[in-house]
Amino acid sequence: MKLWKLNKHSSTLADMSMNRILLSELIVKGALVGIIAGFFGAAYRYLILESEHVRWHLMGDISIEWAIAWLIAMVVFAFIIDRLLTWAPLSGGSGIPQIEGEMLGLFDMKPYRTLISKMIGGVLTGFAGFSVGREGPAVQIGGSAGKIVSYWMNSGLREQRILTSAGAGAGLTAAFSAPVSGAMFVFEEVHKSFYPYLVIPTFVATLISNYITVTIFGLTPALGFSVTSGMPLDYFPVLLGVGILMGLCGVLFCRMIFAFKRFFEWMKCSRFLKLVITFVTVAVIGFDSQLLLGGGNDLVGQLAFQSHGVLLLGGIVLGKILLTTFCYGSGAQGGIFLPMLVIGASAGAFCESLLSSMGLIAPDFVPQFVLCAMGGILAAAMRTPILAILLVLEMTDSFSNIYAIGIVTIVAYLVAEMLKEPPIYDSLLQAMSGQSNLENVQTFFQTKVPVVASYINTPLQDLNLPDGTLIVSIRRNGTYIVPLGDVKLESGDELQVSCERGGLKAAKSYFQSN
Repeated sequence: MKLWKLNKHSSTLADMSMNRILLSELIVKGALVGIIAGFFGAAYRYLILESEHVRWHLMGDISIEWAIAWLIAMVVFAFIIDRLLTWAPLSGGSGIPQIEGEMLGLFDMKPYRTLISKMIGGVLTGFAGFSVGREGPAVQIGGSAGKIVSYWMNSGLREQRILTSAGAGAGLTAAFSAPVSGAMFVFEEVHKSFYPYLVIPTFVATLISNYITVTIFGLTPALGFSVTSGMPLDYFPVLLGVGILMGLCGVLFCRMIFAFKRFFEWMKCSRFLKLVITFVTVAVIGFDSQLLLGGGNDLVGQLAFQSHGVLLLGGIVLGKILLTTFCYGSGAQGGIFLPMLVIGASAGAFCESLLSSMGLIAPDFVPQFVLCAMGGILAAAMRTPILAILLVLEMTDSFSNIYAIGIVTIVAYLVAEMLKEPPIYDSLLQAMSGQSNLENVQTFFQTKVPVVASYINTPLQDLNLPDGTLIVSIRRNGTYIVPLGDVKLESGDELQVSCERGGLKAAKSYFQSN
């Protein structure tokens, strides 16, 4: 039974063109998504942080008897995770590829099961010390909340995907207290496009989610520190070098993810045994030192404001890459976003320590190098430079460093592009879906015909559209026009366009050119 039904009609593509009633409904639904996704996202963040603090206390001074008990608990955790993954198969791993696959019609997750499994499994892996992050699971938890709301509202497929996307953005907002970045994540990473009926409910959801989050965690930046002073302009050549290094780190991280995925596939044993091996390995590492364990939220602040040796920082970078990719390869619940930030922070501190010891820079800019490197590794691995810059600035409230972060981020992005390393979440989605080529998956975007365009007054049948591109609907002066072959476009026409995902850039360039 549906709980609430605001709109009796399915949200078709034609319906989605600037209908004020539909827009009002989406605002209300987006607000509801923001409340639910914000609540569950904030609860998940709180449980993860508290579980990590409890683990630090329990493993601080461990005896032989307590170590044995801890290992037994790890086996029990592995069993629970295995059962959860059987119950909700799409709840494993990060959660971001699953949301992207949901948008492309590749997956159809069961939102209630996924939400429960992700919450429980993520808390267990966080408590055990897995080097995984809270952001990917928070995205999928939020996306599940959005899909649940779409069930309540009896939404059509397009509206369901919009609400799921809005929930995903609200989930990321809850994880990092970054509403603009949460929305930008939806636009730049999930949909790779903007249109009003996606933008408005997504921003409503992320802002409400952020209100809930800051009510619980306060206005302190998510990473616990802020940098108010910027980098000197004469450090430009140094920043180029940091950008190159972060590009290489991002590529290495992506390739290690798949190296360990292949390793776990090569192991001829049950998933339960693979999880046991992972849990026990993490526990053994924790018996010696907990430095590499967990997502690393507190470690970033320590790296930014405490001095560390070059060898230790280099060891943290390599150790975090190995442990994160190993944990993720097991298939258990947990993201890679926060560990990437820790790797970037460690690499930035490493660069600063090395350069200052050589007398090439003044020893006063560790926080700035940490910020820049975090943005760089995100851009290199995800290939979303705008999101990388915004997220680092929002998480630390350090907007005075936008110049330096921008340089490192763009350079790292270009390095990954030149090495032809595909975006990590696209690669993970391709591996999960079994699709050999996601370029052929259809996607949609909205655009407006420029005042001066070369294709104005040309029949649609004569347009030289890029391969795989189709005009789905035309809205002119408030009315809809069926896009038949003899119809001619006019300036100001609002178009709904379908195209292959790999041809999105070419399709947009065609319609925006003069």
